[in-house]
Amino acid sequence: MTVARAMDSLEDLRELYQEVILDHSRHPRHFGKLPGANAQAQGYNPLCGDQLTVYLRLEDQRIAEASFEGKGCALCLASASLMTGSVRDRDPADANRLVGEVQRLCTTEGYETEELEALLPLSGVSRFPVRVKCATLPWHTLRAALAGGGEATTE
Repeated sequence: MTVARAMDSLEDLRELYQEVILDHSRHPRHFGKLPGANAQAQGYNPLCGDQLTVYLRLEDQRIAEASFEGKGCALCLASASLMTGSVRDRDPADANRLVGEVQRLCTTEGYETEELEALLPLSGVSRFPVRVKCATLPWHTLRAALAGGGEATTE
């Protein structure tokens, strides 16, 4: 493969990831208050103004359902949408581990694992450090909900 072809492929992949982010921000999955939620937390990013609440329904030591509501930039909403789909059917310890993996994905250029395939659209954030807090706020809020509620902030 030539260098030019590889660069074109990389640019195509970046465009695809950007389309996924835009789709999730315009049409967020699992958006709204979750009936029967037994864990929740609120998150706030003062830098961007993102505010959201993450709702969880825990059953038999697993995350049976997850949802969120709030307002924020496209990246924050897309990340929350991707997150709520990714944590379903995980136990809390595994979900907490995933929060750390996503943090690394958003801060380390080129960091990938097969497990994070559905979350790879967030990998482009590593090129824009100022946007990391937007992408990771939902995940920090998830961690707060799993810890018993309260608030998460990106300060």
